[in-house]
Amino acid sequence: MTNEGVSGAVLSALADLEHAFGAAITAINAEPDHNRAYSGATELVETLRKLFEASAEQRALSAARIFEQEEMSLAGLAGRIGVSKARAAQLIKTAKDANDQRET
Repeated sequence: MTNEGVSGAVLSALADLEHAFGAAITAINAEPDHNRAYSGATELVETLRKLFEASAEQRALSAARIFEQEEMSLAGLAGRIGVSKARAAQLIKTAKDANDQRET
């Protein structure tokens, strides 16, 4: 991952997230009860899945902000963020769907 263009606040929050992940792994590995360790690992996976989905949505919303604020074409957005035109269209659709869900 490149840190180019990422704010210090975001980098600090991500470092905290990595630290929390490490602490969770350490706690799971230190759990003497194998059933509780498995439950903890399962909870970790589910939490990470939710965070992944939310971060993917946030990425789409951020791409849509660029698209709208700079009034660019899908091809322009694709070039700007380094994805294919089809992927740019998917991001815009994801953002639209997320905004539609928030409005209902």
